[in-house]
Amino acid sequence: MISSHTLIPLFPALALATGLNGHCPPLGPVLPAPHHPSTHPSISTASTALRALLDDLTTPYQTSALAIGVKSIHEPDLLFEYTHTPPQRDAKGVQQVDRDTVFRLGSLSKVFAPLALLMLRDRGVRLDDSVTKYVPELKGLAGQARDEGSAVWEVDWEEVTLGGLASHMAGIPSDLITDITPFVNQSAYGYPETNSSRLLGCAGFFGTPACNKTAFFKHFGQRPPVQVPFSPQTVYSNIAFPILSFVVEAVTNQSYVDFVHDNIWKPTNMTRTFASKPDDSLGFIPANDIWWPADLGFEGPNGGYFSTLTDLHRLADAILHHRLLPPTQTRKWLKPVTATSSTGLLIGQPWEIFRAENITSDGRLIELYTKTGDLISYHAILVLIPDYDLVVTVLVAGPGGVGEAGTAETTGIMSRVVEMLVPAVEEAGKAEAEGKYAGRYVDRDTNSSLTFAVDNDGPGLAITEYVIRGVDVPSTDPGSTLPPATPPRLDPPMRYRLYPATGSKSEREEAWRAVGTRATAEEVEARDGQLVWGMGSCVTWAMMDRVTYNLLARDHFVFGRGGNGRVRGVEAVGYGVRLEREGY
Repeated sequence: MISSHTLIPLFPALALATGLNGHCPPLGPVLPAPHHPSTHPSISTASTALRALLDDLTTPYQTSALAIGVKSIHEPDLLFEYTHTPPQRDAKGVQQVDRDTVFRLGSLSKVFAPLALLMLRDRGVRLDDSVTKYVPELKGLAGQARDEGSAVWEVDWEEVTLGGLASHMAGIPSDLITDITPFVNQSAYGYPETNSSRLLGCAGFFGTPACNKTAFFKHFGQRPPVQVPFSPQTVYSNIAFPILSFVVEAVTNQSYVDFVHDNIWKPTNMTRTFASKPDDSLGFIPANDIWWPADLGFEGPNGGYFSTLTDLHRLADAILHHRLLPPTQTRKWLKPVTATSSTGLLIGQPWEIFRAENITSDGRLIELYTKTGDLISYHAILVLIPDYDLVVTVLVAGPGGVGEAGTAETTGIMSRVVEMLVPAVEEAGKAEAEGKYAGRYVDRDTNSSLTFAVDNDGPGLAITEYVIRGVDVPSTDPGSTLPPATPPRLDPPMRYRLYPATGSKSEREEAWRAVGTRATAEEVEARDGQLVWGMGSCVTWAMMDRVTYNLLARDHFVFGRGGNGRVRGVEAVGYGVRLEREGY
């Protein structure tokens, strides 16, 4: 626990400052997401530049198809769209790629199983439940282990939870149908002779039939665990998601595909999303491709589904608008569960959460909630950026090779889209915030005045004037939760910025929180240089709501709207002062 005595300052000189000009904003949105970003000129400028970049990138593509969509959940149409149809393609598929062209999703299919489980909460399903509560047959796999009862050779299924499976933390073997035994010359690679008792006889590709649930229970116990559940290292799992589909079936008495169709795809109008190969005329099929018709059998929930830009944006809209889960459940789902050995990647259920500090001019940390997918010649990425209510989708198909698109190119394209369009959306958000919140607010009865501005010196709203009852707060703020034992530092004056409190709003009011610092960027750098972890002085998360007077927080501000929806005033809650906006 971090006590108020170990971290005394509310707005300390060094502890709460990092990033541009020493600011340390809270994680998450620093201004409300823009509701009309497409009308801002920055979007047009960025889109033109991005389109030119993509034209150059795709010019050499002879076999690779590409479909990109970017959408604000507050607007009905795509903010940006780009497609590329290669000259070489299968004549059975579409001949012109557009937003409704069907692609294979690969592991993007995994997003549906955790979502389905969360939708079963009212039936008593909890992610901390052992998987054996719903699929007791898993305990029977122990008899197939080389050494039954040994943690080296046998999975302890009682310790495997639904949440562990959804977050790649179960420690179980990663897959079944990708066993290469039937497809390689063992002597060329040093493998022993084939053991007929370990042959699956199925896979779903290279001319083999698809594996079914029976094959799983017949063979999977022969696979040793990777590690025990919830070990330090996350280990990617394909097989976890078919197992989660078994849970959905056990709880609902429906097939997994029927449940997902009835409760996710149908309500969100995902009319071109399929669990098995649709008509060839609907999809893009690379030339000489064998993966378009591949049937992953019982492992379909892992990577076997098909969809389009349009449908994936409908799914993302439904998630971020809380139409599939209640708001609190959605926010909880869009959180990391574990880490990886990459400082830029956290793992959720099943989100791959990319953390970037180089997207916006203020250098703050932004999280991209993604799910990627690869099925040899198909590549997909769905990106949710809750800070901006923005969704990015990239779908690629082609055999790969030199000068064509593969996995690395797909993630590279996504990165270019994000780094070029997100700053433009940021500018649109600043423009909307300028009109909605910026200006001077006064209460002449108490001689109080506040001025808020949107600027390029840092994130959020800058408080450029801060006088309460005739007292200039920046020059007198001691920055302490308790009276200081020694005279506090008062020079230079504090600098404050205001940030929205996520979800804390009603029809007429919305809550914001102030964060302040005296530190310069140079002081922050010096302080961080003394610590063994990065951004060590940025501890805003631990310091909000700390100074209270009459049980009300000094950093708490509430904007009030009039009947026309415009902001008409602000309350400095901890000071007990309401101020009206000049010129309202």
